[in-house]
Amino acid sequence: MTTPGGSAPDGAWVVGSRYGQDITEASAKAIIRGASLGSWGEAQEEWHGEFDSWGTAIDGLKDGQLELSDRTDLLEGARGYCCLFMSKNWNVNGGKWITLPFDTQIGPRDDATPESNGITMGTKGLWRCDAHVTFYPPPPGWFGSTQFVVAQLSIVVMTGSTEFSRKTFDVVITSAGAETAAFSHTFVLPGPNYAVHLELKHQQSGAWIFGGTTRSALSVNKWSTGIDNALVLPTVPDGGMLS
Repeated sequence: MTTPGGSAPDGAWVVGSRYGQDITEASAKAIIRGASLGSWGEAQEEWHGEFDSWGTAIDGLKDGQLELSDRTDLLEGARGYCCLFMSKNWNVNGGKWITLPFDTQIGPRDDATPESNGITMGTKGLWRCDAHVTFYPPPPGWFGSTQFVVAQLSIVVMTGSTEFSRKTFDVVITSAGAETAAFSHTFVLPGPNYAVHLELKHQQSGAWIFGGTTRSALSVNKWSTGIDNALVLPTVPDGGMLS
């Protein structure tokens, strides 16, 4: 039904203003997709807003870390290092604790000073000491009736002439050849100017150890300025049977 010259009744489908002659392909597609595209456009705008907010947050995180790139001052409180080696090979007497002469510095040092065959640490905090000792291949007849000798090595921390902390390591010297022991001790210093050295004890008349940078080392590294839980318990009671 057409309505030439009149108004279309309610609900009638009206095609253009010239009985459909003014409709193009583009306008037809717009009529068909108009509602759908509108809804999709609104959804896209909402998602774009979400992405924008996340992007802003991520940019903020990146910027915050970049601001710390040149803040080396944040590390200064935990900095400390020194490394020594023995400049000679030594024959160490048996039957008592003897301090090994780590006497030559290798590399730079910071907040730690070579002193009295060991290292003095300049500030309080959490420190770690690493040691490396190598025994010569034992000579014929050195073992006697056995094929091994037990020795002990101790990293000892001192405050003045008083022992503050000791970590002892049991090693076995055998007839197989040279023996190397590498070990560490981590400790908390409540104040400055504590010193650390390395002691050796064995039961033979003498035991040769290597010096040099390849087979001997004593070093300290500072990890933190904190002094929490600075416990020193050389002995503890038995705890019973574990099962």
